[in-house]
Amino acid sequence: MKRLLCTAAILGFCLIGCHSGAPQSRISPAGHRFLVAKDHVRETIEHEQAFAQYYDVTAPAGENWFAIDLGATPVLVVAGHATAQTREGTRKAADRGTGSLAVMLHKLTGATAIYTVYASPSDPNFDDDNTFKETLSNLLQEIQPVLVLDLHTSHADRPYAVDFGTMGGKSLLERTDVLGHLEEALRGAGVQDFSNDSFSAQHHRTITKWVSGHGVPCIQLEINSTWLIRATDNPAKFHRFEKLLQGLVNFLQSFEPPDANTASIDLSVPITR
Repeated sequence: MKRLLCTAAILGFCLIGCHSGAPQSRISPAGHRFLVAKDHVRETIEHEQAFAQYYDVTAPAGENWFAIDLGATPVLVVAGHATAQTREGTRKAADRGTGSLAVMLHKLTGATAIYTVYASPSDPNFDDDNTFKETLSNLLQEIQPVLVLDLHTSHADRPYAVDFGTMGGKSLLERTDVLGHLEEALRGAGVQDFSNDSFSAQHHRTITKWVSGHGVPCIQLEINSTWLIRATDNPAKFHRFEKLLQGLVNFLQSFEPPDANTASIDLSVPITR
């Protein structure tokens, strides 16, 4: 418990129905809002340093291996590989940078985020029979998101900045406009070089396949590791990450929060704090 509370303190986990307020926006001459600054890059590094302490650490008895930050924006961000995961008996490395990205997207946009905080006993992107997907099912029912973004890290040698996994468009559930808006937001922030379905998310029991099967459009984002934050990085090196975060923030800000009060949500699986 002491370890997780320490991590939670660093990451700034919120109580149910609460999310950190976004900084005041600045308006550019073109009318675009700019939220992301070097301070946010530095904060992201701090978050990833906290995740790094537990990449390969098994959750203590009685503690959850994932956490949720509930927000008001009707989009759900998933980082099921923020820490190491066990797939068919083999430990696989964490998708480093995805946990801290999920935390920052929650903070800056109010999107709900679910992410691992300890090494996973079961891979949420490969297996269905685990408490992560059980909780994800509850989230889909309770907050009724209009879109889910599933975050993953892709190797640095991949020829793209971001690959959009949509099962050949099937996971969009005919909302192809959403993918177009996402690409436009990222390009507008300076992110280039996209690909579609290099990792289609249609094999095995992926989050994207599972979520779209539950009637919610989902996009798997395979983000080149050169665009993400790692725990040892220097803020001065991460103009790229600043662009990525800005593009995703601009995209998520296009979704208007519903009138529902998220404080009334009661999930049957406890939320880790």
